[in-house]
Amino acid sequence: MRSRPEGVPLPLAHLGPLRAPTQALADLTQAPVEIGAQSLLAVSSLATQSLADVETLAGKAPLSLFFLTFAPSGERKSSCDKLAMAPVQHWEEEQFTAYLHRRKTYEFDLEVFENRHRKQVKARSGGDGNVIETDAPQAPVAPIIPRKVLSDVTYEGLLHHFEDGDPSVGIFSDEGGQIFGGHAMCKENQLKTSAGLSKIWDGAPLNRTRADDALTTFRHRRGCLHLMLQTGVAESVFANDTFRDQGLLSRCLIAQPQSRIGQRFISEGPDEVQRRAAAKETLAAFHAMITGLLSQPPRTNGNPRELSPPTLELSPEARSMLVAFANEVEREQGKDGDLAHITGVASKAAEQAARIAGVFSVLADPTTRGVTAAVMLDAIRLMAWYLAEAQRALDVGRVDPSLQMAERLRVWLLEKMPHEPFDKRKIVRFGPASIRDTKTVEKLLNILERHHWIVRVPAAQISGKKAAQTWRVVSDV
Repeated sequence: MRSRPEGVPLPLAHLGPLRAPTQALADLTQAPVEIGAQSLLAVSSLATQSLADVETLAGKAPLSLFFLTFAPSGERKSSCDKLAMAPVQHWEEEQFTAYLHRRKTYEFDLEVFENRHRKQVKARSGGDGNVIETDAPQAPVAPIIPRKVLSDVTYEGLLHHFEDGDPSVGIFSDEGGQIFGGHAMCKENQLKTSAGLSKIWDGAPLNRTRADDALTTFRHRRGCLHLMLQTGVAESVFANDTFRDQGLLSRCLIAQPQSRIGQRFISEGPDEVQRRAAAKETLAAFHAMITGLLSQPPRTNGNPRELSPPTLELSPEARSMLVAFANEVEREQGKDGDLAHITGVASKAAEQAARIAGVFSVLADPTTRGVTAAVMLDAIRLMAWYLAEAQRALDVGRVDPSLQMAERLRVWLLEKMPHEPFDKRKIVRFGPASIRDTKTVEKLLNILERHHWIVRVPAAQISGKKAAQTWRVVSDV
């Protein structure tokens, strides 16, 4: 069983306008900086994707970014996400109050329209053939539901939202296992959901065919995604052929940080109090920036449900840097190259870098019309880190769950009884909680013995009782 190699630290210096907020989030939660960066980047993508597109080497692309964050329970994923998402939730609450007022006005106008329409229909069918009114009444347009964040959503639910909802949304969940383990990603729906999400990333039209064969097309919508999942879910996601072959994984920026559990000690010293106060101020400034972006009118083509944002152009220097990066990534995708096993991810690296650069540019200046070389350098360095994360995440094949449990038991034995003999009863009574039944213990002991991680020893007294079968863990390897 191959172990997953350790990752390199996130290049914090190349997070552009998100450098200080990322450090602030880590200071406040003591979570790995990678988790905070994922949350802040996702919120930033949500706030900017309706305001601009960006030039890439193959045409323009949305500022929509997809993120997958894998970390064990207790790593404070939810704490990071809650702090990062606070301005979005506050914006939704304020907008919903105004929406209720607009909804009442719309319902009144709709009733007036329907009454007027009925009168016209009656007049036109009155027998004398005369038309009383020559101007056809126009139906009022329903106000847009100000919902920016969707969670645990199916593909059908996403399309239903785009009927009357905001044309720019984020699919966010700090319990992403609910999506990958729910109806949206069940075996029958995996291909449909994956393909639909990929179209959202592409900014492509979304089609829905109803039972009556009526075809509806939703154009010029935007959607970003951030799913936080337990580490154990990673293996099944990475090994899923549908996610790999269809292209959903290749569109995601993956982070699987090293755990900080066991290192997050609390300090109440004056330096720590001052550091936390400064972190709160920094995060408040980020919240104000996101609120300002969300409050800007979306760029549309006249239809409030269809976005038409301007395109950020790359400066000549920025384009030259992106070309060099794309060529280097292409070279490494060749036979025996470092990226040969993740060509799906690597082939989109240049576009991802351009999207990140676009997000950074709008965050720094919402009125900007281009991407500078300095911003592009940050985006390329950050994308290089994401490529390294994808390499180590996708390079390890799926591990048999029995082997995973056997490894968990082996580590426990090394920690609890590295030199003393043990038997099945002791593991059933005191072993890891997830394997405390006799049949499971017997199976795992057979695996460990077959792979020479434990050896049989002469019968001995275990907890005051003679054991028929005893083993010793091999610790001198």
